Amino acid sequence: MSEIVFLGTAGGRMVVTSQLRKSGGMWLELNGKRIVLDPGPGCLLRCVELGIDPAGIDCIVLSHKHIDHSNDVNIMIEAMSGGGFKPKGILIAPGDSLEGDDPVVLRYVRTYIKGNIKVLKESFRYSLGEVDIEAATKLEHSDVETYGLKFSFGGKTIGYIADTEYFDALPEAFKGCDYLIINMVRMTRVKMLQHLIPIDIINILKKARPGVAILNHFGMQVVKASPEAVAKKIEAESGVRTIAAGDGMRLDLGKVPERPKDMTLERFLG
Repeated sequence: MSEIVFLGTAGGRMVVTSQLRKSGGMWLELNGKRIVLDPGPGCLLRCVELGIDPAGIDCIVLSHKHIDHSNDVNIMIEAMSGGGFKPKGILIAPGDSLEGDDPVVLRYVRTYIKGNIKVLKESFRYSLGEVDIEAATKLEHSDVETYGLKFSFGGKTIGYIADTEYFDALPEAFKGCDYLIINMVRMTRVKMLQHLIPIDIINILKKARPGVAILNHFGMQVVKASPEAVAKKIEAESGVRTIAAGDGMRLDLGKVPERPKDMTLERFLG
């Protein structure tokens, strides 16, 4: 079975640091290959809580180096490689997460995968067995290298639009996706923060026309508005099936996904 497990759906500083929603990124199992995507804070813990064996990881992918996407990258490399006693696995990451003034991948940990690191850049493509991983486009987010990604396997394609502001070429880069995961941190636009808001996502979906859109990585504004309610509005206006990811949600890529139950702020607070 091929599936995506949303380890956590928190985005932005306040939701991540309060753990109003869990954080930790995504676990992809595609044609037998196990990939951790954007292992933010709590990735290791969430794997254990959800019954996922982190020693089984084949590949770790960072879209960019911000803490909510990369905090657990080093411990996940350790888990993947048996603490370095069973070196294996691959890391795919942008160059500025590896070099420069503040790399996020520790150098001693890199030896645990025998330096098997692929530098993510424009036109990047790598085959992990029968899974093709490619950089769909360079994104526009803050002062760090950030990439949108595609994972192709068994005739299907998953697109992932990480943190970015909208730009005209963005929808075209993700045409033809069966599933399109889109990070939606905010409801209103603040230029300096460079995040997509609902009207941007509607515009993307009208042009890219994926089979299913999955909203993820919610900041405080979105949590207060109810991600599921926002997803329903986006679906109504775009004409594309749209669901909001939930913490621990498993998406069976062989089935049409059901809508998660609406989770409002009041429910999170108990």
